[in-house]
Amino acid sequence: MIKGVNKNIIEIKNPDSLYFEKAVLYVRPNVTIFPETLRRKESERLLRSILPDPRIRKKRKLRKYIISAAIVTLSLLLLQLMR
Repeated sequence: MIKGVNKNIIEIKNPDSLYFEKAVLYVRPNVTIFPETLRRKESERLLRSILPDPRIRKKRKLRKYIISAAIVTLSLLLLQLMR
C-alpha cells in the first residue's frame, strides 16, 4: 500500500564510489526553513560522521611502519652488539 506522504528528501549521488551509489536523507517534518548552504553543510557533517576519515587510516599505517622499522633497527643493533 502506498500512502501519499510529502517528505523533504535530500539525495546525494556519488558515481565515483565503488561501494555506494547514493545516500538518501529525510528531513524532519517539523523543519520548515532549511537554506541550501545549511542543508549542504549538515548533510556533509552527517556523512563525515558515518564514514571513516581516510587521513586517520594513513596516519595509523605510517605509525605502524615507523614502529616496525624501529623494532628491526633495534634488533639489528642488538645482534651486532652480541657478536
